[in-house]
Amino acid sequence: MEELYTGVILDMVSDAVDKSYQYAVPPHLQEKIQLGCRVLVPFRSRKVYAFVISLEREKKVLQPREILDVPDPTPILTPEFIELSAWLAVYFYNRRIETIRLCLPPAGERVRALTEEYVLPQLSTDMLLEQSTCLKKRALRQSLLLEHLARAGGEGLPWSELRRKSGATKKSLRALEERGLVRLGDIQRERIPRSVPPQDGGEELLFTPEQSAVWEEINRGLGVKSRPFLLHGITGSGKTEIYYRAAAAVLERGRTALILVPEIALTPQMIAGFRGRFAGRFALLHSSLSMGERYDQWWRVKRREARVVLGARSAVFAPLENIGLIVLDEEHEHTYRQDDGPRYHARDVARRRAAYHGALLLLGSATPSLESYRQVAEGQVRLLELKKRVGGRPLPSVQVVNMRHEFHRGNRGIFSRALLRAMDETLSRDEQLILFLNRRGYAGFLLCRNCGYVMQCPSCSVSLTYHAEPEHLQCHFCGYRTIPSGSCPRCRSIYLRNFGLGTQRLEQAVRRIFPETVILRMDSDATVRKDAHRKMWETFKKKEASILIGTQMIAKGLDFPNVTLVGVVAADITLNLPDFRAGERTFQLLTQVAGRAGRGDKKGNVIIQTYNPEHYSIRTAASHNYHNFVREELKRREPLLYPPFGQLLLFTCSAPCAEKAKKGAVELRSRLEKEITLTGPEELLGPAPAPLQKIRDLYRFQILFKGKHLETHNQIIREIVWELRGKLKDTRITVDFNPMMML
Repeated sequence: MEELYTGVILDMVSDAVDKSYQYAVPPHLQEKIQLGCRVLVPFRSRKVYAFVISLEREKKVLQPREILDVPDPTPILTPEFIELSAWLAVYFYNRRIETIRLCLPPAGERVRALTEEYVLPQLSTDMLLEQSTCLKKRALRQSLLLEHLARAGGEGLPWSELRRKSGATKKSLRALEERGLVRLGDIQRERIPRSVPPQDGGEELLFTPEQSAVWEEINRGLGVKSRPFLLHGITGSGKTEIYYRAAAAVLERGRTALILVPEIALTPQMIAGFRGRFAGRFALLHSSLSMGERYDQWWRVKRREARVVLGARSAVFAPLENIGLIVLDEEHEHTYRQDDGPRYHARDVARRRAAYHGALLLLGSATPSLESYRQVAEGQVRLLELKKRVGGRPLPSVQVVNMRHEFHRGNRGIFSRALLRAMDETLSRDEQLILFLNRRGYAGFLLCRNCGYVMQCPSCSVSLTYHAEPEHLQCHFCGYRTIPSGSCPRCRSIYLRNFGLGTQRLEQAVRRIFPETVILRMDSDATVRKDAHRKMWETFKKKEASILIGTQMIAKGLDFPNVTLVGVVAADITLNLPDFRAGERTFQLLTQVAGRAGRGDKKGNVIIQTYNPEHYSIRTAASHNYHNFVREELKRREPLLYPPFGQLLLFTCSAPCAEKAKKGAVELRSRLEKEITLTGPEELLGPAPAPLQKIRDLYRFQILFKGKHLETHNQIIREIVWELRGKLKDTRITVDFNPMMML
């Protein structure tokens, strides 16, 4: 038999083994070995699992060791995922095994298929009834067993159900089994996700002329190899209905569809719609499901039982075959980017998978990212626009309130007079309203008015956020919690006061003003329990609450026809972050949350409170003018070579000691300067302390590499970083390609 060798990636997370190893395939395993299968191999003095990424006839090492076993009957990795994981490792500077694990079944060895004992008939229904009649006088329980099985239509019944109905024991069942009348076996049972809204079949809506024109373009693109589409549709313009129609069209062609949303809990209506329209062919994949639920849903897709998959970021790795459509709804959202563990952006992965399958990639947003919008100008992406709301409904009117003027006129409260008046009028008409504040907790920080000390997190260089229910101080970076003492830890003064504004304090203030009104608060503190978000959504949808207060969780995916007022309490919170994307993020949030108003037959109004009404992000959001915002933002980014005009590599060196972190960053910069010849507009900046210098007891220094085509330096950068990681034992070095946050 001809010699066969494999290239494998060890199932071990370590820079030292982050490469392919060659093993020989013994003759007795050559029939079982396949590309993508899991194998057991000897490594040093241990036995470890590995994944086969290549089959080779040429021996590359002098004496390759032999594979010990092939434990699974079929490969777990497809050729597509082998290729995709290799690209992810290089493009986003990940270890190869980490990118392979993204493509594996969720939970791995920790979860098993859920089975249930089933009694299966071995005769036709008529013969079962005949045997039941014969047994009735001498073996009543056996007779009842056969009778209930017959009534089930010959499909079999769970033993637990059959035992309850007949009152029989296993002894009676065994007697029937010995006579060949029935068979007892284990049937795999699916764990049905319960924390999702009920399915909504919904009638297919008639398209507006504008939707019809967009649909014709998309439908033509489904059948041929096409550039990606960017569907720029204002809020309420009917993008979701187009997603439904496109998914149905690819299923008719015998292909599959992948629908991605930024956060699964924020799109209950879309989930209900897809479940209803594609019942029996639909799977839901996201991290909020239990491990068992995710395991079952993943295997339904793998077994080709589900042909439409809807999920959040990680669902981009769903094991679909023959994909015809990939949709990224709200494609601008930063939650599509995974910033820790193996880094990736779901938009980039989706583009790669669409190219592999010859599928149509459809990017949808009311506020497209500047990267996608720029690709339209460069001819890489085709633009489709929906400029009108369904039903001819107007966009809400927007009023910007200058809170500096309110302050000078003696108003020291949370609400402007305009917002208070609008809230009162809205409630008097029995309509609903939403109040948006993108900061959870009660107050931003706790300060001693005697010495000026601010309560700090002991592990991070940030102040602790004050929470009132229950009372505690919490760090939103590392999770540290403590109960505030009655005195200042520095000067022992009792003059402590909370400053700033959070959703808890906002809720308290609204309850004081409108004590008889039912109020809901939706933020990550209020939705900790599984299913909490769905229950709040249903309560508000049924009009059992009149005011919804929340963070960015309420800014998208909610469609309540009775909401006629949206109040943005503090538009400046995201605007003042030390990040070049702060203006873009502010514009997107304001536009999205404003779009929650006026989605029914009643006119919508939006009031934005800000101390900086002149800022272009706020001005353009108030006038619903995306194109003016883009012009202003691109004008500021181009000279600085920020995306979309350039690429960024953010190197972060972290260590328990600030000096060690700085020393590591200095050495890294020295190596980069030595090994890389900077060309054209390329620039190395730093090292400098990170904006948040200390996180989770680690001090952080950063280096920023800017340029046009930084991927040309991938291999040398990877070698430098991996080598320094091994050399600088106490220093962690990470590389983030085109980061979404620079903190």
